[in-house]
Amino acid sequence: YVDRGAHSVEVVTYLLAQKLISPSKFKLLRGNHETRIQNAHSGYNPCFKDSCEKLFGHQVGHEVWESVNQVFDALPLAAIVDNSIFCVHGGIPAPSVLRSFCTGDMKPGPAALIAEINKISRDLPQPDPSQPQGDQLAWDLMWNDPAPSVSADKKVEGMGADGFGHNQSRGTAHMFSSEALDQFLRRSGFSHLVRAHEVRKTGFQVQQHSRMVTLFSSSGYCGANNEACCILACEGKLRFIRLEHNAEEVAEASAAAAEQEEGDESDDDDDIEDEPERANTFPANTGGK
Repeated sequence: YVDRGAHSVEVVTYLLAQKLISPSKFKLLRGNHETRIQNAHSGYNPCFKDSCEKLFGHQVGHEVWESVNQVFDALPLAAIVDNSIFCVHGGIPAPSVLRSFCTGDMKPGPAALIAEINKISRDLPQPDPSQPQGDQLAWDLMWNDPAPSVSADKKVEGMGADGFGHNQSRGTAHMFSSEALDQFLRRSGFSHLVRAHEVRKTGFQVQQHSRMVTLFSSSGYCGANNEACCILACEGKLRFIRLEHNAEEVAEASAAAAEQEEGDESDDDDDIEDEPERANTFPANTGGK
């Protein structure tokens, strides 16, 4: 909801207002940018914290940034649509972090998965498992990615027998194979996974034996020429709604933002899919604060 855009404050304000108006109908899931260490990273040009302080001044801006992050701390990490579609920002978690769900201690089905996710603290300021009070399951749900597609006679380097491997492109969390996804969906009783976390040129991509959809709802991301997309789940079908992208308007907005940020370094990589963002780490002396 925030970072890498000129209107982070306006976007998150609108979303929270919708939640207040229709709390039972409007659901917001937490992603990897809904953490302080990410949305205070100045390299995002601008990050959410910088946007708040620029708009409201340093003191009030910091208070606004912290208040919104307190909301982010309590956002749910996953949702289930029509008892069959598992929705999450990053991806499915590795078996090693799913505790009793993959050990046979509980019967297969969505109830077992929900029970595992519900063990995560509802107030989670720092989900990074390398930090005190962090949570690996929450981290996987926010950061995991599908493994790159390869031909049938090749294997993705670093993948384990369970279909998971270290997410080298992010520097944290895991990547998962189509076989791992099939097993997860079968054990959970779901038909599909809908996730975000990666830019797609047309706003969406159907992947991994058509059991997973990557959805990206921000067009013209970081000055690129990508479209945006949303999904309508209705009458047992998933319908993709692609949102038109006006490249000229985005170019004008980008130019205006560049003029306002004179002297700041800009992110001018057009092929942003080849440069996945990496998790920001804490300095050794901060203790995660």
